[in-house]
Amino acid sequence: MKSRILLGVVFSIAAFSMARADSVFVKGRDKAVVGTIKLEDGKGVVVNTLVDKKKIDEFFPAADVIEVQYDDLKPGEFYLKGGAYRTALQAERDYNDAAADAAKRKTILVAALKQYNDVLKAMMPHKYGKRMVEYKLATLTLRQALVEQQPTDKALARLQGFKVAYPNSWQIVHVMPLIAQTQLDSSDFKGAAVTFQEMADMDTLPADVRIAAELEVVRVIVRSGDVDKAQKKLDALTAKAAGIPTFAARVKMVKAEVLVSQKNMKEAEPLLKQVIKDSSDRQVKAIAHNALGECLYNANRHGEALWEFLWVDAVFNQDRSEHAKALYYLWKTFEQLNNAERSQECRVMLLSDKQFAGTEYQLKAAKEAAK
Repeated sequence: MKSRILLGVVFSIAAFSMARADSVFVKGRDKAVVGTIKLEDGKGVVVNTLVDKKKIDEFFPAADVIEVQYDDLKPGEFYLKGGAYRTALQAERDYNDAAADAAKRKTILVAALKQYNDVLKAMMPHKYGKRMVEYKLATLTLRQALVEQQPTDKALARLQGFKVAYPNSWQIVHVMPLIAQTQLDSSDFKGAAVTFQEMADMDTLPADVRIAAELEVVRVIVRSGDVDKAQKKLDALTAKAAGIPTFAARVKMVKAEVLVSQKNMKEAEPLLKQVIKDSSDRQVKAIAHNALGECLYNANRHGEALWEFLWVDAVFNQDRSEHAKALYYLWKTFEQLNNAERSQECRVMLLSDKQFAGTEYQLKAAKEAAK
């Protein structure tokens, strides 16, 4: 009898082990992609997963990866889906669910940070696990500083530390823009420009990410007020963009931003409308609609601005950062149009949906919601 019981336990453990797999949460997918992670680097994540009853290697760009939960089968390793890690993940979910309760969110955030710190101390060596926990701690430390309206020095140092330790990780595509945005929030335009230039120069990152970073350098220079310098860099980028339609369209959009900074709406508006009309790239359309909507919003043309942001929310929502920006402005625009119900709906979605975690406009919304 005893041997049968032991045999049953062995089979139960074996079945449980066979069912174990890594889970990758990807933008645009309702369920996690379950399988075995074959590779992670600055370009993205490769997962061996079951598709149509066949095992295939599926690649997900770093910008589309939201979160990874690991289950390594090596004996003696710390199972990250259990214990303190599971508790920390649940605390994070509770934080997102408490979007309308600022006091509750603060308490939950402290608990989540404590749990992730416990995981970091207790876990056994894991190929990617330690990096993932440190990423969580860095981003949540920044979120805590913003929610509690505290200085971001500690969070910035933690993000910078992650950048140095893990330059060739999928998380770096998310971390470096957070560093730059934190620098911008402190009016450190020089530091933000340096951060984006580092991204543009990183061979380990995808080409489209590097191009976008080059354009962000120009946008930072525009925000610093040095329009002449921005224009010179734009001229160089215009030549570089020749023959690359998507890049050329983005250069046009940054040109429009330069015009907006000069309060030249007369030229900026038709330029953005031209980009929307001519481009077939969904991400470019999202950026252009948001940029045009922002221009119209700042000109107090709220009824017209609303439609631009709705296009991004309903149709061109494949880029989580642009979608987050659209929701932020929909919150504000509906507020201006005296539609409190829709305004609150957009605000809660932006603050609570996991896919927007760590984006510039979710952090901006969290900061404003805490006031």
